[in-house]
Amino acid sequence: MSLSRESLDERRDLLTAQIARQRGELAQAYLNLEKPIHYADYGLRGVGFLRSNPWIFLAVPALVSTASTLLGLQKKKPATPAPVERPAENRPKGWTHHVKTWGGHGWRLYKLYRRIRPYFP
Repeated sequence: MSLSRESLDERRDLLTAQIARQRGELAQAYLNLEKPIHYADYGLRGVGFLRSNPWIFLAVPALVSTASTLLGLQKKKPATPAPVERPAENRPKGWTHHVKTWGGHGWRLYKLYRRIRPYFP
């Protein structure tokens, strides 16, 4: 079984190219294996920084709150219309006004009591 010199050279070139490609893939796979280790290392460094600087947990929320307050003050709020009062003829007068007002407050307080009563044995 004799192969020509040209076919052997072609075969050798093909195998050399395949080996080079596989070496490149292996090097890339090795670099990808290191990525989780790097990410864990960066995470541990970040946690260590936060543990050594606990004031950050106080400063960042305070800065965000202050910035949102300042931005809220800058916004122009639309003017709210004046509240509309009921006409005087529909308003109850005298002691019936007090009975309806305090009765309504009492009824709402009783409904609230009924809602929260199960939570307090």
